[in-house]
Amino acid sequence: MGYSTALTQEPGPEAWLITVKVVLSRTESNDLFLSGDSMVSWPAEGLQISGTADPRLERSGMFISEIASRSSGLVLRYHGQAEAERAFKVLRIQFAQIGIQEEN
Repeated sequence: MGYSTALTQEPGPEAWLITVKVVLSRTESNDLFLSGDSMVSWPAEGLQISGTADPRLERSGMFISEIASRSSGLVLRYHGQAEAERAFKVLRIQFAQIGIQEEN
């Protein structure tokens, strides 16, 4: 079980992208489900809304198993470098607390 993260600047003024991918084997996925799936969350400040009709419906958390099930992983867009860097650090801290190692 492992995860990878990337923080990149997108073209445009102050657009930053955070990508998180979680890799689980079938056994790890089953174990995670049976032991109680963990959730990670991220700051909403500076988060760019992604086409949601009602901005209050924008997510600020997701289960590890859901991130792992997405082929593109978790993708967050932030307006501003400081906000993106803070969210990036918050996510990495949460994965460490859960006990999932970052892959190189």
